[in-house]
Formats: sequence, structure tokens, C-alpha cells
Amino acid sequence: MLYHDLQSLRIFLAACEMRSMSKAAETLNIALSAASRRLSLLETELGTPLLVRRPHGIEPTAAGVTMMNYARDVLRLGDRLKVSLDEHRSGVRGYVRVSASSSVLVQRLAKDLSQFVRENPQIKIDLEERPSAATIFAVLNKQADIGIIVHDNEVEGLQIVPYSGDRLAIAVPNDHRLAKRRELRFADILGEDIVALESGTATNKLLTSRAIELGKPMKVRVQVRSFEVMCLMINQGLGVGILPELGARPLSKALGIKLVRLAEPWAQRQYAICVRALEDIEAPSSRLIAFLTSNAEKELGGSEPVAKRKPRRR
Repeated sequence: MLYHDLQSLRIFLAACEMRSMSKAAETLNIALSAASRRLSLLETELGTPLLVRRPHGIEPTAAGVTMMNYARDVLRLGDRLKVSLDEHRSGVRGYVRVSASSSVLVQRLAKDLSQFVRENPQIKIDLEERPSAATIFAVLNKQADIGIIVHDNEVEGLQIVPYSGDRLAIAVPNDHRLAKRRELRFADILGEDIVALESGTATNKLLTSRAIELGKPMKVRVQVRSFEVMCLMINQGLGVGILPELGARPLSKALGIKLVRLAEPWAQRQYAICVRALEDIEAPSSRLIAFLTSNAEKELGGSEPVAKRKPRRR
């Protein structure tokens, strides 16, 4: 049996993830000397080194990698215990950590979550917006219970449940020469200045790969973090952009920009709910997944079930 406190585990995990003891101590608001002392005691207790210091920062040893996985599980259970006790006092009886890409949030997830919370006030939703790649990482590393992503490839270690989808459109200023077109191919705008989302997003990765296939890289003039700022930059004449059509409609009307159909087969994208494979999912998470997939089925008219693979409920 290992006897150690949760704070030492938090310090160790933060140091590994940030690759710096000083950054971990600063983030956790403790003295660097105290943080170093706690990790030394932890290594002494375990009888093996957990960290090795390299010129580029801290790295976990082989034993440290094992300890990282253990620490994540222990801290997750500790957080859940605290939340469960708080929920008993407040009357809230459920907790789900959701990570989702901005595309999914704008398109439909925000609306679906709002309805779910109204119908299930006893379940607390902890929502964090992350790009799809970061969402996948969060689910795999137990930083989120459910991820909702723009789905293009299978990911080892995840179970995928189809959710919904969107279609990409080209946004141009109302007075732009392309604004009168009914549809455009991607190649039609590669000579234009582009207002793009930041590099880690699924949309940016998709467009970059398609431009490379065409042998003509995008002329990215501005990179932004949100669709709202993207539409504002387009309105100001800084370029054209590509974003989800339904989510962009309210912004296009408010900011005076035109949405033109993107006539490419890959413009139709699929969203998916992802959870860790080979794990029984807890009841609040299972309830949320069932609600989301049910809403998606209703949108399709209920002709075919959306979720063909249901996560196992604990």
C-alpha cells in the first residue's frame, strides 16, 4: 500500500505535464522548495526515481509514466468524491465533464445542452471548449468524460457514437466580387487572402490538407480563435473564410457578410460523441449521450438510428 497525499500527486502530475517544476509550483500556488520536497519524499516512499531533468525540461521515467496514469485515476476519484458530497448538500445528483470543439458548439451542441440542463437540473455539466484534437486528448487522459468532435478518423482507445453534422460555407464581404456566386469551389478562393481559425482546429487542418492536395497553399492573412472574430475580420475586408454554415448564419446577418455554398464533397462533415473504450460509462454521462443522440435522430426524422454502438452503462 502506498501512503501519499493528493497534493503531492497534483504536484507530480503538473510537473510532468508542464515539463517544469517551477511552473507546476506557480500554477498550484506553492513554494518551489516545498514542491521539490514533496516530490523527493514521494520518490523516497516509492523507492525509485520518477523524474529526470533534461536540458529541455522535466521528463517522467518509466516508473514515472506508470505513476502519472495512477495519479490521474486517484485525482479523478478524489475530484468525483468532492463533487458527489457537494451534490448531496446542494441537491444536484450528477456530474459530467464535457469537452467539445467550437464547430459542434456553434452548430447545435449549445442548444442541446441547454435543453438537457432544463430537463435534468439534477445533473451538472462542466463544459470546456477545445479543438477536436485537444478534446480527444482530454478524453483519453481522463480530463473529460465525454468528448464531442468533428469526426474524420477512428482513434485507438475511443468508442465513437455518431451525433450530427454540418456543412462548410465560404464567407465573403457583401461587396466582394464573389458574393454574387451561388456556389464556389475551394480552388476559387485560394488566390484570396484567408481569415482562418487557429492551427489546432479541425477546420484549419482540413483546409490545409486540401490546399496541399491542390498544390496551392492558402494565403492566410489572419488567424483567430472564434467564429465571431473571424466574421468580424471578414466584414472589415481582411479576407474570406470558411466556417460551418448554420452556425454562421446569425453572424452573417448581424455583420453583413455573405455565405456562399462550398461545392466540395468534403464540405459535409460529421460530428461524433467519443468516450474511452472498454470502460463502463457512468449513469449521468450515459443519460446525456442518449439525450444527444435522440435529438439528432429527431432531426433526421427518426428514419435510422444515429447511435449504432451504445456505450456500456455503469
